[in-house]
Amino acid sequence: ISDHPNLCLTPAGLNTRISSWEGTTHPDLGAPVALITCKSSSSDLELIKENEFLKDRWTLNLPLSESNSDSNCTFSACGANRPVHQIARLPLNEVERCTNLANCVTVITKTGRRPLNVIRLAKNIRERLGMDLPMVVIDDGPDDYPTEIMSELAKFPNMNYIISSSTDLGIGAGRTLALTKVKTKYFFQLDDDAMLTEKSSASDLKELVEILDTTDATLVGGSSHRRRQAFAFFMEFEMVNGKRYLSYYLNSCHLANWTIPGFPSCVRCEVTTNVFLAKTQSVLEVGGWTSELKTIEHKDFFLRLKAADKKVAFCSDFLVQNNHKEDGIDQLGKQFKGNYSYDRRAYIRKRFLRNVLMNERFENRWNIDICDHAKDKQFPSWLQNKIDAGDL
Repeated sequence: ISDHPNLCLTPAGLNTRISSWEGTTHPDLGAPVALITCKSSSSDLELIKENEFLKDRWTLNLPLSESNSDSNCTFSACGANRPVHQIARLPLNEVERCTNLANCVTVITKTGRRPLNVIRLAKNIRERLGMDLPMVVIDDGPDDYPTEIMSELAKFPNMNYIISSSTDLGIGAGRTLALTKVKTKYFFQLDDDAMLTEKSSASDLKELVEILDTTDATLVGGSSHRRRQAFAFFMEFEMVNGKRYLSYYLNSCHLANWTIPGFPSCVRCEVTTNVFLAKTQSVLEVGGWTSELKTIEHKDFFLRLKAADKKVAFCSDFLVQNNHKEDGIDQLGKQFKGNYSYDRRAYIRKRFLRNVLMNERFENRWNIDICDHAKDKQFPSWLQNKIDAGDL
């Protein structure tokens, strides 16, 4: 829009102290945009086509549910409060069983210039499952890595390692890009610091596959070693003291114990951890992840699944460890003769600042003031009604 070397197009805020417009890192929805002297503290401006913007927010046009017991919840996102239904068995003539994991499951991973984590993950999958699974990895770019690292990645011929032309592609766009490269009917979402455990062996993964093979579930999630049942929950929109809330109920899937028929250790849910197996086509139908959310994409993804009537299950016995420590990474770095360094402190600092901005963007997307865990009740209203009526 402007080729001026010293001016940037950025959301603007009025500095009342000096009565002048300047770039702001916290723009309000509908804030003016101006050409302002470029500063690193100014927020970036991302242009979105209006028709794509409206299409991406179709969930906000859902009609309010007549069964919504909270008559005060009348803002647009409340249409997503519809009660969910139990996961059902498929008719036998519709069941197509997966007999070989490598033929029906692809791992997808979004990383941010952390190839050593990806190498560790690929080795861990090979060791725990006794086989290589197809992998699609999306990395920020634009530069390639030293020859030693590229050679190590090449030791996994089933891995499609894609380095983006963008230096900051983001989780939402990265995962969706990975999803479009998947050629199997299921994909297995893992973070780059994930590691399978004795509770996520080939037989454990086959149970998740069996659920998707034989039921109308779209996604089945597992546990993270730090979060177990707590980070599997139901959500609802509500008005609290005049504020528009997205309330989530930690541990509510485990407490409700809405068991999946035929799978006694797995329950109906709405949100799981970032460890899950899902039907590729079903997730593509909702557009994957939201590209404008570079982080804080998690609840948005599951809200959109719910709005599209996609069913989610949770199996707490399937356990994956998120290894935020450098176990195995330092040794790999030494192996590559110091040609690659990873500044973890800089990564954490950048992630924190980005999360603040992305959280505001998430709240704007869903027209809410606050997203927080509920402190005064265990379940959303529609689920509490089911429990009180003895319908679970």
